[in-house]
Formats: sequence, structure tokens, C-alpha cells
Amino acid sequence: MPDRPETSVLMPTYNDSKYVTTAIHSILKQSHKKWELIVIDGSTDDTPNIIREFTDDRIAYLREKSSGQLNALMTGVPSIRGKYITILHSDDELSDDKALERNVSALKNQDCDGVFSDIVKMDEIGTVSGRIRTVKSITASSPAMLFLRGGSNIIPDFFFVKKEAFGNVLSSYITWNMPYWLRFDGSRIGTLSLKMVEPWYRYRVYSENYIRSDVGKFETINGCLRTVIEVGQRLDLPFPRIQRLLAKASKMRLKPLFRRKPCSPEHLQETIQYVFRRYFSEIPENPYFRGLLGFYESYPSQRTISLKFKEDDKIFLGKDARIFFNLMQKKSLPSIYEHILEEATNGFGKVVVTSNQDYEKARNIMRFLNLFTQVEVA
Repeated sequence: MPDRPETSVLMPTYNDSKYVTTAIHSILKQSHKKWELIVIDGSTDDTPNIIREFTDDRIAYLREKSSGQLNALMTGVPSIRGKYITILHSDDELSDDKALERNVSALKNQDCDGVFSDIVKMDEIGTVSGRIRTVKSITASSPAMLFLRGGSNIIPDFFFVKKEAFGNVLSSYITWNMPYWLRFDGSRIGTLSLKMVEPWYRYRVYSENYIRSDVGKFETINGCLRTVIEVGQRLDLPFPRIQRLLAKASKMRLKPLFRRKPCSPEHLQETIQYVFRRYFSEIPENPYFRGLLGFYESYPSQRTISLKFKEDDKIFLGKDARIFFNLMQKKSLPSIYEHILEEATNGFGKVVVTSNQDYEKARNIMRFLNLFTQVEVA
């Protein structure tokens, strides 16, 4: 086994045989040599054979059945040994051969949890085509800005953090598909301490990007809605529509006004509608969106429903959005989800269960489905 690395790089991959070699070479050529690359592969193309051609003992290869990027990351978590942890998608690249060295140096020399940067864009053949600009800092007002943006991240999802902060990445991003820098503590909300550095990540923009697929769009909107609801439980932004227009006009430089209390039902409804408008000109017809739209048309509702679970009921978390979507497309959702989504079309404000075990199941289901409701044990 190689010496303990300083930096762990997680690389989830699925059918990226066209690009994975370039991605791995961008790590091999780094001036910072104390790294490990953990490749988690669910591919059905030639990707496994390509990766196995690399003989560097710093590369760990994990094979799994494809169940989405976040589940792939979760599979790789137990293998992490480094002090600093980052991600590199298998169709992207590190920007230059000193990218890891710069980021590790920044984390060693600055009192922060992680670093972030603008993203360098490249096209299908690797030609640089510009930058994706991000905010200059993460502050106490950043969660409020996130709410105004309909849950869409204000910095890239490509995390680079100290191991001590990775638990937050694991809970917020990998488990629940929300921005990794959001920190939840009961009714309070905060952020990781992040410093902006020089660009280190090169992102490939092309027609096959996962986000352009139906399942990618579903996974994105599922996470955005959850982010809006979780932030909205803790922050209230007066005049969100006006603030959203001002934020856009100022290119997010204007700090939003907010109060540390739950947002009003009207503000939550308006922001959820904004999320739908942002992603869809016409909302797809499926049980999830039908239930969600019915639920918030009736929100807040005085209606109560009762739930009883079977011991083997599958409970989806944010990381499982791809699995859920594929089952929904096959009309094979677990019966408990079909029942809840059908009930949601008429709205409800309270869910009653009969045990503490069912309480946790119900809470996780409501969080996954983005149904903001109260759960009680009878």
C-alpha cells in the first residue's frame, strides 16, 4: 500500500470512456505527488478496461452498480485517507499541473474549512472557452442568496475541503443533495468557512452533460427544492420577488435582507413556483410533480394523513434521486411513495405515525419528496 496521501480525489464515473483518460492524466501530472485517486465506476461501456490500464498504485478502483453520482461518492467515502478531500468528474480536468499544490498550500496556510474558485470552461475537444464566474466570498447572507436563486448553488459543487469539514459535505451534499457549504444545526443555519483561490477546475460543457438529461434535471430540481425548503425553515426574506430582481441586476453583489425566522407560506410558495419556472417551460407529467404541485397549491393545509410502514419499505434520501426517477419512469415506485404522492395532490399539513421508527421514516420521506409538513407520533 502506498504512503498515506495528503489529498484524496474522488472520481465517480459512468460511461465516460471518451474522457476518463484525460481526467486521470490531469492528476498524474500534478506537481503535488501525495495524492490518492479513488475511482468509483458504474459504467457499462469500455471505461473499466481503460481505468485498469493505469498501474499507478495511488489509484484505487471501486466497481459498483450505477445508482447515481452521489451514491458513487458515498461508496468511495470509506476509502478516503487524505487530510484534504476533493472531487474530479471523469469528463473534466484539473486546470494545470500545480492545481493541487496551490489548493493544499492555501488550506495549510489559511484558517478555513475549504477553498473554491471560478470554473474554467472547455468544449467537447478540450478547448478553453471562458469562465463560469462565482461569488467572491461565502458569508452569513449566502444562504439567503441561495433562497433567492431558488436553491441553485452560488459557488461550484466541486468541493476542496479539509477532512475535518468533510462531514458537512457528506451530510449536506452527498447524502441530501444540497450545497456542501450549508451547515444546519437544528433551527439554525450557517456555512463552512471557505476562501476563494485561483481557478483549479476545468469543466467540460457539451451536449452529453448529465444535467441536460431528464434524470439529471430531475435530480437538480429535487435538490434545489430541498435547499429552498431547508433554508426557508430558518430564514425569512421580505419581498423575495423584488429582492431576486435586485440580486440579478447587481450580479449577486447586493446583500439580501433577511430575518432569522421561518419564512411565510406565501414566500415559500412563491419561491417554489420560481424554481419550477426556472427549469421547465412545461412541467413533466409524472406522479412526483403532480403530487408536489397539488401539495403547494393547498399549502398550508389543515388536512392530516396517517401512515403505516412495512419493515422492508425502501426509504430514499437525496442521493437516491436517480434511483427514484428510474423507478418512477418504469411505474415501479414503492407503494408507500405512490400513496403519499396521491395524498399530496390534495395537500396535507400533518403526518401521523404510530412509532418512533416510523417517525424517522416519515421525516426522511417528506424531506426527500420536498413536502414541508409536520410529522407526529400518535
